[in-house]
Formats: sequence, structure tokens, C-alpha cells
Amino acid sequence: MPDLSRRTALLALGGSALAGTLAVTGAPQAVAAPPAAPPNRTTTVYLVRHGRTWLNQAGRIQGWSDSPLTDAGVQTAANVGRNLAAEIGGFDAAYCADMTRHFQTASGILAAVSSALTPIRVAGLREVAYGGWEGEKQSVAYPQLAAAGPLDTLAHIIDAFGASNPDTALPTETHAQVAARMNDALTAAATDRTLPRRFGGAVLAVSSGMSITCLLESLGAEVPAPLENGAVSVLSHARGTWTVRSVGDTRYAG
Repeated sequence: MPDLSRRTALLALGGSALAGTLAVTGAPQAVAAPPAAPPNRTTTVYLVRHGRTWLNQAGRIQGWSDSPLTDAGVQTAANVGRNLAAEIGGFDAAYCADMTRHFQTASGILAAVSSALTPIRVAGLREVAYGGWEGEKQSVAYPQLAAAGPLDTLAHIIDAFGASNPDTALPTETHAQVAARMNDALTAAATDRTLPRRFGGAVLAVSSGMSITCLLESLGAEVPAPLENGAVSVLSHARGTWTVRSVGDTRYAG
């Protein structure tokens, strides 16, 4: 288990505290990162989309709302853990968004390899906030999104959620806001100087499909299709720079 000061700092990455304190008008605000690691060190982040959930199964929109993993989602997490660890050996740290589905996925990945790590929940790794569309059937929402604007890019899709938000008391976000909080959260994790190096600085991070795509696109990567449950994208961080090594690899989930 990490010490209390490190855990407290990382829980706040990418945003303010949870339980109703997140701003209604935008993404969580970034906070100061831990002291940076030596600039010549490379940290590798294995960024995983959570396993299939009840709301995924029901075809409902799931951003800041939540649901548990299905049995298939639990199996996906175990598969990812076993197959990734067979390739890289293990993880030096583990993080996930603060929802049940992310914690369940990260915990399942770690349990599959008998890791002693406990995933640290980080608000900045949340899925996109969909405002009043949360929990709605995708078949109901998407015709109205299409009427609000073009849906040819992810940025336009996210903008359409904001433009058509049926309950403005609930927040939506922009592509840029999501990418920024994801970047802040992962950079803080990658540059944590207390990170052990038993497995070469390998970090597990579990997030959601849209938010992962926002980050990858902001780093110049092409994401040709929606990320599947359990898809793994690999990034490395060194000398203050992120490099995307692979996008949406599904071979670990099978």
C-alpha cells in the first residue's frame, strides 16, 4: 500500500475532491503534481478501457454515472492481467478512475497476477461527463445529438452532447478539457519519484473509451475505431514528453 501523503495527492489528480465538489461548468481542475522523477527515466503506462458493464450491456450512456461489470467484464479484466503480466512481468503502480467499473477492472487485472498493489482512484481518469444524457438509451440520444451538430469526429460528438444537454444543471465537458485532465493525471503518476522500478516503471491505468481517445488524439495518435472493452493502449513518458506506442490492442483481453 502507498503511504498516506502519496495516496492523498494522487486521489486529487486532475480535479477537485469528489462527492459533489466537481464543478458543474467543466472538467475537474488540475492540482500540483508530485515532484518529478529524474528526466532520463522512462515510465510506461498501460492504459486500459474497463470491462463490459451493465449499462454497456443495456445500451445506455455511461460517463460520470456508473454500473458494475458483467460476468464477461470480470473475465476480460482477468484475461488482460494474465496476458499483460506474461509479457511485461508485472506493474510498479496501479491507478484507475474513481467509479466502480474502473476499480473492479483494475483490481481484477491485479488479482489475476497475484499483485499486492491496490489501485489508487483518480478523478482525472473519469469518462467524459455527458450531463443530462447520463443513463439514457443510446438509441434515444443519438438522433438528438445528430440534430445538434455533426458527428464526424470525437470532438464534434462531445460538443453535441453539450449542445443538446437536456439538463444543464448536470455538467458536460469538451474534448480539450477531458484530454487535459487525463494528461495531468497520468503525467503526475508517471513522474512520481517514489515509483518503484522493479518492472521498469510499468504503470497500470484503467479509464474509459472516450476519455482515453481524447488523450490519444491530443497526443497526435490516430484512433481509427471506438476502443473495445479491455483494449490496451501503451504510452511512454520521458524527459517531459509522452509517446504513444500502441492504440487499442485487444489481444490481451481474449
